[in-house]
This record gives sequence, C-alpha cells and structure tokens, in this order.
Amino acid sequence: MGSYRETERDYRYILEKVGPEKFRERLDEMLDSANLYIKEAGYEKHVVCNERIMLNVLLDYYADIFRLKEFHDIQYVRTEKIFAYTAAWIVKRKPLQFIHDTDEEKDIFVNERFAVFLLLNECLLCGEKRFVAKENKQKLDEYIDLLLYYLKYRECNPQVLELAIESFKMGTLVE
Repeated sequence: MGSYRETERDYRYILEKVGPEKFRERLDEMLDSANLYIKEAGYEKHVVCNERIMLNVLLDYYADIFRLKEFHDIQYVRTEKIFAYTAAWIVKRKPLQFIHDTDEEKDIFVNERFAVFLLLNECLLCGEKRFVAKENKQKLDEYIDLLLYYLKYRECNPQVLELAIESFKMGTLVE
C-alpha cells in the first residue's frame, strides 16, 4: 500500500490500515461518548448524534494521525494527541445535531461543549476516577470557560488542544 499522498482523496486506505473491526469499535466508542454527553448534559429531547457525520470525524481524525505518523516516522501517538485531534474534528464537523429548536444560548455550541467534555475526561481522569476538590471548582469552571471560548471563537487547532491538555496535567503536579 502506498502513502497517504497516493490515496488522499480516498479513505479506503484508512479501513485497510485500521481494519474494519477496530474502526467500527472506535466509531461505536465515539457514538457512545456522544450519547453519554447528550444524556448527562440534558440534551436528550433536542440533540442526536449523527452517525454519518461522526463517521467523517473518525475518517478525518485517522487521516491526520496517519499523516503525522508518516511525517515524524513514528508508530504510536500519545493519548493527548488522540483526544486533541478527535476534539478538533468534532468542532469542525459538528456531529451533534439539533432535532428540535431550543431557546437557550448555550445550545448553539453543543459540539464545542462535547469537545470540552472529552478533553476534560482526558485531563481529569487519565484512566483513573478522580474528583476536583470544592475549593478548586471555581478554577476548573474558569478553565472550562476558557476552553469553550477558544473552541467557539478561535480557529480550532489540535496542536493547541494538545498543549491545553498537557498544561492542565502539568498544573496538577504543582503544589
């Protein structure tokens, strides 16, 4: 199989590289995360995850990751990069779709909020169940607001999102 340059207009190479089972597993994982977010955020009556758009999120994510691996001649990417690229494509493609109108301003940015949900899961959990102490809740809320502002009004860049995840994790080491 050739490089991504030879197949950049055809995503079949992604299925060949990843394998259909693993690809479907990752898509199901993303759909489950989206549906969990929709439920936890109280959007069940207004929002659904469009599977076809989420499929394109995943294809674009893999295309970027394969380019990155080829360019840097690496086999694996860090978890932070996985979350950053996934969140960036969610913001660009907007897989969460409204099925009923709502009057709440926050609802306009449902995909950006979903991206923050994913980023915070990586920042806070890192594979473990953790909780933020009450005295730090205001600072966490400020961080969430800052991330949301970036995702709403700035060009969403996965490298910046990766840096935001790393910075957050670094901040947890400082006492």
